[in-house]
Amino acid sequence: MYNEREVTKFIEACTTQLVNLYTASKEGKNVDADKYRVQGFMHAGELLGVISKKQGQALIADLHFQVFGETIDERARRKNKLEALKESDPDAYIEIPAIERR
Repeated sequence: MYNEREVTKFIEACTTQLVNLYTASKEGKNVDADKYRVQGFMHAGELLGVISKKQGQALIADLHFQVFGETIDERARRKNKLEALKESDPDAYIEIPAIERR
Protein backbone atom coordinates (compact mmCIF):
# COMPACT_ATOMS: atom_id res chain seq x y z
CA MET A 1 0.00 0.00 0.00
CA TYR A 2 2.75 2.47 0.95
CA ASN A 3 6.11 2.54 -0.71
CA GLU A 4 9.35 2.32 1.21
CA ARG A 5 10.05 6.04 0.90
CA GLU A 6 6.69 6.95 2.45
CA VAL A 7 7.18 4.51 5.32
CA THR A 8 10.70 5.83 5.92
CA LYS A 9 9.42 9.41 5.91
CA PHE A 10 6.72 8.51 8.45
CA ILE A 11 9.20 6.72 10.74
CA GLU A 12 11.56 9.71 10.52
CA ALA A 13 8.70 12.01 11.54
CA CYS A 14 7.86 9.71 14.47
CA THR A 15 11.53 9.62 15.46
CA THR A 16 11.84 13.40 15.43
CA GLN A 17 8.68 13.84 17.50
CA LEU A 18 9.67 11.18 20.03
CA VAL A 19 13.22 12.47 20.48
CA ASN A 20 11.89 16.00 20.98
CA LEU A 21 9.32 14.70 23.47
CA TYR A 22 11.83 12.67 25.46
CA THR A 23 14.43 15.44 25.43
CA ALA A 24 11.90 17.98 26.73
CA SER A 25 10.77 15.51 29.38
CA LYS A 26 14.37 14.91 30.42
CA GLU A 27 14.78 18.68 30.80
CA GLY A 28 11.82 18.69 33.21
CA LYS A 29 9.33 20.37 30.89
CA ASN A 30 5.61 19.56 30.86
CA VAL A 31 5.15 17.36 27.79
CA ASP A 32 1.55 16.19 28.20
CA ALA A 33 0.23 17.91 25.06
CA ASP A 34 3.20 16.73 22.99
CA LYS A 35 2.82 13.19 24.32
CA TYR A 36 -0.82 13.01 23.21
CA ARG A 37 0.03 14.48 19.80
CA VAL A 38 2.76 11.88 19.19
CA GLN A 39 0.48 9.07 20.37
CA GLY A 40 -2.24 10.22 17.98
CA PHE A 41 0.21 10.57 15.10
CA MET A 42 1.57 7.07 15.62
CA HIS A 43 -1.91 5.61 16.11
CA ALA A 44 -2.97 7.14 12.79
CA GLY A 45 0.05 5.51 11.15
CA GLU A 46 -1.02 2.17 12.59
CA LEU A 47 -4.61 2.59 11.42
CA LEU A 48 -3.47 3.53 7.93
CA GLY A 49 -1.11 0.55 7.82
CA VAL A 50 2.06 2.64 7.49
CA ILE A 51 3.60 0.93 10.53
CA SER A 52 2.52 -1.91 12.77
CA LYS A 53 1.84 -1.54 16.46
CA LYS A 54 4.90 -3.71 17.14
CA GLN A 55 7.11 -1.42 15.02
CA GLY A 56 5.78 1.62 16.87
CA GLN A 57 6.41 0.05 20.26
CA ALA A 58 9.95 -0.92 19.26
CA LEU A 59 10.65 2.62 18.03
CA ILE A 60 9.34 4.07 21.29
CA ALA A 61 11.45 1.68 23.38
CA ASP A 62 14.61 2.23 21.33
CA LEU A 63 14.40 6.02 21.37
CA HIS A 64 13.50 6.11 25.06
CA PHE A 65 16.64 4.15 25.82
CA GLN A 66 18.75 6.41 23.57
CA VAL A 67 17.56 9.59 25.29
CA PHE A 68 17.25 8.42 28.92
CA GLY A 69 19.84 5.65 28.99
CA GLU A 70 17.35 3.27 30.60
CA THR A 71 14.30 1.29 29.52
CA ILE A 72 10.79 2.58 30.08
CA ASP A 73 10.25 0.03 32.87
CA GLU A 74 13.57 0.84 34.55
CA ARG A 75 12.79 4.55 34.52
CA ALA A 76 9.29 3.97 35.90
CA ARG A 77 10.65 1.83 38.74
CA ARG A 78 13.31 4.42 39.56
CA LYS A 79 10.79 7.25 39.57
CA ASN A 80 8.39 5.23 41.76
CA LYS A 81 11.21 4.60 44.26
CA LEU A 82 12.05 8.31 44.30
CA GLU A 83 8.40 9.21 44.87
CA ALA A 84 8.16 6.72 47.75
CA LEU A 85 11.37 8.14 49.26
CA LYS A 86 10.00 11.66 48.88
CA GLU A 87 6.94 10.69 50.92
CA SER A 88 8.74 8.59 53.54
CA ASP A 89 11.94 10.58 54.03
CA PRO A 90 11.87 14.04 52.43
CA ASP A 91 15.35 14.90 53.74
CA ALA A 92 16.92 11.87 52.07
CA TYR A 93 15.06 12.75 48.87
CA ILE A 94 16.41 16.30 48.90
CA GLU A 95 19.96 15.01 49.43
CA ILE A 96 19.80 13.35 45.99
CA PRO A 97 21.04 15.83 43.36
CA ALA A 98 18.14 17.28 41.37
CA ILE A 99 19.67 16.11 38.09
CA GLU A 100 19.46 12.51 39.34
CA ARG A 101 15.81 12.89 40.39
CA ARG A 102 14.60 13.48 36.85
